[in-house]
Amino acid sequence: MKRRFCIFGLGAVGGLLGLFLWRAGEKAYAVVRRREHAERLVEEGMRVSGLIEGHYFPEAGTSPPEEGCLYSLIATKAYDAKAAIAAALPRSEFIATFSNGLVAMEEALSVGARAVGGIVEYGAVRRGDSHVEVRGLGRIVIGSLGADPRPLAEALRRGGAVVEEVSDVIAWAWLKLAANATINPITALLEAENGVVLEPSLRPLVECAAREVGMIASALGLLLPEDPVSYVLRVAEATRNNTSSMLADIQQGRRTEVEELSGYVLRTASRLGLRTDCNAALYYLVKAKETLKGSRGLLRR
Repeated sequence: MKRRFCIFGLGAVGGLLGLFLWRAGEKAYAVVRRREHAERLVEEGMRVSGLIEGHYFPEAGTSPPEEGCLYSLIATKAYDAKAAIAAALPRSEFIATFSNGLVAMEEALSVGARAVGGIVEYGAVRRGDSHVEVRGLGRIVIGSLGADPRPLAEALRRGGAVVEEVSDVIAWAWLKLAANATINPITALLEAENGVVLEPSLRPLVECAAREVGMIASALGLLLPEDPVSYVLRVAEATRNNTSSMLADIQQGRRTEVEELSGYVLRTASRLGLRTDCNAALYYLVKAKETLKGSRGLLRR
């Protein structure tokens, strides 16, 4: 019999999703990159602390279980999402994407997967292989990309998550991209928590970057569910004490998702003949910061 839920990538987002499913009585199977990580999860479990507390013990491995999965939740870094979807697809009935940006959603659609799109607004940071800290409360937005999202949405709700089901999850993904492409680079560059985005001195840059993403979405014929500037400011306030994933990557000398966030914005704008000067500035500054970290021997995958 297939596992009901498998999670690919048990970092900040995957670790939190796993807790919600565990609380709902769903023992999700975790697929992670390293064998030692899988062994540690089985032995020590995953601890969630901060604004949400919990400790659970998933089964784990470096590949999907032989019996397969009903829903495979893709919660990897955006640059690993394509490989995760390729690994999950042969053993999954449905794919549910939760990675930042739109790369995972687009990949799921391009390979013909029966999929669900998910957007996590909770502020969480990975503190180690077996520890996630929640620093901001939010919701999970979920919608169909060809598959019924209700079984997954209902399981997450039973586990205590705030879940909103929407009819146009792609538009919601672009709205979240406005937040990710604004908050993440600024916090990474200033090496500050999300609340720094609310500083009055940064307001012109924040508004410019968010509006540029909104402009692209409009050019694509999408109707964003909220004003992108208001949304960015609301997310920054709700997660003001959180360390963004991009800042955490910079601090740990890891590769960031700037190509999949700001770079995606730039490439889409170029294809449409639009200018996105503010997003371009943030993109090139983060790339420079990555290069400087790498030149000191700090950057690792």
